[in-house]
Amino acid sequence: MEEKIIDLLKCAKRPLSLDKIMEKIGIESLEEKEEILMILDKKLEEYSIIKTAKDNYVLLEKTSFRKGRFYGDRNGEGKVVVNYPCVLEDGRKSIKEISYDILASQTNGAIDGDYVLVNLYSSKKNGPLLGSVKSIIERNLNNITGIIYSIGNKTFVNPIDKKKRNLKIMLDDKEFDGLRVAVSLNEKIDDNTYRGTVKRRFNHIFDPTEDILWEAFKCGLEYEFSNETLEEVKNIPDVVRDIDKVGRSDFTDWEIFTIDGADTKDIDDALSLKKLDNGNYLVGVHIADVSNYVKIDSALEKDALKRGTSAYLAGKVIPMLPKELSNGICSLNPDVERLAISCLMEVDTNGLVVNRNICKSVIKSKKKMTYKEVNNILHDREYDVSYQKHIKTLKELNELALILKNNRIKAGALQFSRPELKISYDEYDKVSSIDVDNNDLGENLIEEFMLLANETVDKYLSSRNLPCIHRIHDIPDFERMENFFRLLSAIGHEYLEHDYYDCCLSLYDLQDLEKFIRKQGRISDVLSSNLIRCMSRAKYSTDSIGHFGLAKEHYCHFTSPIRRYPDLAVHRILKADLDDIDIHKYCSKLPEIALHSSKTERMAFDAEMQTLKMRCCEYMEKFVGEEFNGVVTDTSQKGLFVQLDNFIEGRVSIKNLPGHYIYSESDYSLISLDEKDDYTVGDYLKLKLLSTNKEKKDIDFEVVRKLENVRADIPKVKKKVK
Repeated sequence: MEEKIIDLLKCAKRPLSLDKIMEKIGIESLEEKEEILMILDKKLEEYSIIKTAKDNYVLLEKTSFRKGRFYGDRNGEGKVVVNYPCVLEDGRKSIKEISYDILASQTNGAIDGDYVLVNLYSSKKNGPLLGSVKSIIERNLNNITGIIYSIGNKTFVNPIDKKKRNLKIMLDDKEFDGLRVAVSLNEKIDDNTYRGTVKRRFNHIFDPTEDILWEAFKCGLEYEFSNETLEEVKNIPDVVRDIDKVGRSDFTDWEIFTIDGADTKDIDDALSLKKLDNGNYLVGVHIADVSNYVKIDSALEKDALKRGTSAYLAGKVIPMLPKELSNGICSLNPDVERLAISCLMEVDTNGLVVNRNICKSVIKSKKKMTYKEVNNILHDREYDVSYQKHIKTLKELNELALILKNNRIKAGALQFSRPELKISYDEYDKVSSIDVDNNDLGENLIEEFMLLANETVDKYLSSRNLPCIHRIHDIPDFERMENFFRLLSAIGHEYLEHDYYDCCLSLYDLQDLEKFIRKQGRISDVLSSNLIRCMSRAKYSTDSIGHFGLAKEHYCHFTSPIRRYPDLAVHRILKADLDDIDIHKYCSKLPEIALHSSKTERMAFDAEMQTLKMRCCEYMEKFVGEEFNGVVTDTSQKGLFVQLDNFIEGRVSIKNLPGHYIYSESDYSLISLDEKDDYTVGDYLKLKLLSTNKEKKDIDFEVVRKLENVRADIPKVKKKVK
């Protein structure tokens, strides 16, 4: 009956009344009429059918209405993102996202994250795509966090997320003003007013002790393990037992070592290298066998899957696994036996894998090395004498790593480098310094062999027609790349060797664009960051399309099972193959696991960015009133976004610019209407720090003077804009 109704509405040229629907289907009995009413009510609830003002029924797809996710901003406006099925040029089915702007007067009380029914229209021919929210299908009430305030003897929660400022939350119990809390909303009083209950108390706004946990919670991260998990951990041994070694290769006498940051405690990868009689190298990448302790359907496994990944937040860690595992029995600590999955690869002098063997093993790391000391050795600087007996192996590994990197570049792999900020703390857990953490030969060495192992494992699983959670990366976004080319032209750095379309489809053309950007002097970092935003987001999938950025046809994540759930899943599949065990039921969940892991990865990344911004604000507090040099990274109607020479980012509000300015979107500029300085992406400025706001994560500057123009044709642009 449901199919008949849908087919009827698809063919109908206009909305149909209930009587007309029954007549065309040929309904006679009362039971059939009730069935039709139930189906129509169900479809109305799903918003796949809507009812007109005259009580007629019509398919949603035949109207100007659509369903989508509302993303609000701090000004009360927002956008609705609607998904449309489409077919790509190569024939692959995909989903195209189209955004519709929603004016503040048209939000109908929607808050950030709501799933809404939106009426779509355009303001004028070829104008912006606009919409108005008709109704809220599903309200986003997850992770409501805020700060307590009182009015008289009544207590309220002010949502910290300005995108949810429409919510009014009342509490029954008295709480201290200024306390940060998480609340559950359990009673709706009217459209945007709720009665809530405090489910988690954090620190006071002036107490920094739980800032990281506060930010993590707001981003949806789990940081407390279940009681069942904590009980399971008590029964896990803290040493490798003899029974655990059965059926494993014994590599405990091999020269195996780890290379990590000095403060790393969760060590999940180790390396070995042996020179073979035929001149080739036997490279061993030994990865902690976490799956031996985290069993399928255990509480530990459920908690690990729920988190999806460890989150590294401004120098602090929210681990995927309890520290008894991540820092203990699963960590490849030196001078103790550990269980591992070893990927042994015979690599010739050209960097090609000519043979491979994947096995279960027992290892004993001979040395916990740090990147700092390894880099000292590879650069022939003074080093710790305890590394002496490993120098030959380190230098051979480095030589091979450089060959592997060169091979990747020849294959078209991209070389984006984004500076990372390293946070240091004092004894009171306050930020003492923020430094730029640059990769060197030691970091490159580890990266190359982890990439090689990940590729080798994916190829192994594919050759045996085994399921896998692949790490995939699609081609760049055409529209964003076209806009990037417009930016280059607008600031006088036009790129003519290839067009934007070719750079989206050809890695070699994109490499040429990279090389061009690296030659642009001071603004190369700004341009590189803008180009990175054109890239598609890497994600997990059971369908392999390869990894565009790495120029690899086969790629998965295998090397970090302590920190990433997809790696743990790949380990399970490998061990099931090695032990001839059927885990079909588990493998049937892989598509869902891949989707969930991509989601948790994004959440962890968002939390990382938020905590980094918060710590930058905390660090810059002591420099209010001082001057810095910085470059304009973006412009908008609200002002300038700037990046200091130390890579800390902030903004210059348009209200802090003297005189009157107009925003020129096509020129990426703010143009003065009072013969003052104009500002364009890439301009180099002397800035004065006005204020910082740790809660809002804002760092505000004013311009002291312009130091360098990114282009020389500002008067021409100003004349055009005026």
